[in-house]
Amino acid sequence: MMAAAALPTGFSFIGQLDSNKIKIIRIMKTIHKIFIAGIMLFIIGGMIVSCSSTKNTYIAATDVEQEFKIEKSGAQMWGEACNRCHLAPSPADYNDTDWETISLHMRVRANLTEAEITKIEEFLKSAN
Repeated sequence: MMAAAALPTGFSFIGQLDSNKIKIIRIMKTIHKIFIAGIMLFIIGGMIVSCSSTKNTYIAATDVEQEFKIEKSGAQMWGEACNRCHLAPSPADYNDTDWETISLHMRVRANLTEAEITKIEEFLKSAN
């Protein structure tokens, strides 16, 4: 059996590298740093672009309200509008002509729009 040769103190593998290998290692480290810096710039650039706003991106609140507005039926509007101030009469209590007259009066009193009063009138005439 041969005894392993003892390494001298202060032995370094760098001492065994020639100057070409050292240059290659330095170039690889530089490339690595440039690659990491490029990735960081790409991420930061992406964050800036995604956080920036453009014109016409935002929608006015009134447009959203109109888009998601739930249409109420004539019967539902009749119950809500009439019961605010008094007990709602039965649709059978009056004929179509009377309901037209009453709806004109109540449109002003209840501050209803033309579309609302038209739906209410249609309901009352159909239920009459």
